[in-house]
Amino acid sequence: MRIALILNTRRAESEFEVEYDPPHTVELIKHGILATGHEYLFIEADENFVENIKALKPDLVFNRAEGLRGDSRESHVPAILEMLGIPYVGSNVLTTAIGLNKAWAKKVLLYHGISTPKFYVCKSDQEAERIREGFPYILKPNEEGSSMGITEENLVYSKTQLHTRLKQMIEEYQQPILIEQFIQGREFSTGLLGQPGQDPEVLSILEIDFSKFPEVGGIFGQRAKTVLDSLDHYICPAQIPKELEKLLERLSIDVWHALDVKDFARIDFRMSNKGKLFFLEINPLPGMDFDTEENDLSFYPYMAMKSGYTYDELIRRLLESACARYGLKL
Repeated sequence: MRIALILNTRRAESEFEVEYDPPHTVELIKHGILATGHEYLFIEADENFVENIKALKPDLVFNRAEGLRGDSRESHVPAILEMLGIPYVGSNVLTTAIGLNKAWAKKVLLYHGISTPKFYVCKSDQEAERIREGFPYILKPNEEGSSMGITEENLVYSKTQLHTRLKQMIEEYQQPILIEQFIQGREFSTGLLGQPGQDPEVLSILEIDFSKFPEVGGIFGQRAKTVLDSLDHYICPAQIPKELEKLLERLSIDVWHALDVKDFARIDFRMSNKGKLFFLEINPLPGMDFDTEENDLSFYPYMAMKSGYTYDELIRRLLESACARYGLKL
């Protein structure tokens, strides 16, 4: 079988390329594909993608493409693959579109009875006039991943602060801004791995230990993920009661089914000081970086390693999950 890895290569250490895959990650995924005994192909997810995939004609695609532009950019490659009839690893067009749009993901999950912090979406400063209570709020670009645009300065305690920061963010990111009630408490991340014909496996749960970097004010944003990043800040497996572990697992599986996720995902939750869990967001295209020398590790493979998988085994499991859906034999 000919398996093509499709992604956007990170060529600069800028905020707007933080979601793209560095060369080290490309090599890790390549090694995992080759370890299955199948042929490896590589296709850059750029403007030439359509011509290149039609020329190479892979049997299966390992999709890691974040997309180049637009508010549904993570859905572009899945849409083209479906049009061409090419099987692929990962969630479909609708799921990736909803996953990238924080507000829409919350709306769908609220329908399914899954709690999320109170939120608003504002395209202009005038739209924020309706927000009169419930402070503090945290502001996030509505259609970005990898905590892009999220900093400690985004936590606002008054209408004056809200209007000031909102105007700055609308100008900088040129998109609607999610204004989400800030939940003071603990933050957890779960990783899910597809299993043919049954519920996904929930990998070792990770907790962010904010006591290790108090300067971020309990906000896991870009500075925490890059400048201050260290494995010392994460507890995996999380040291939590079995009851809480089971609840996080059940909620994660409920989110998976409600959003029709395929093969893999990472989900973030916040637990209030009163012990209530709130869904924050989902990434149906989770990062796969695992460079221990450069301390560049994504949560998803880190949780997989803590669950006993090698990187090659993780790639095989993802390929097996996709192949089972399409009736292919790996």
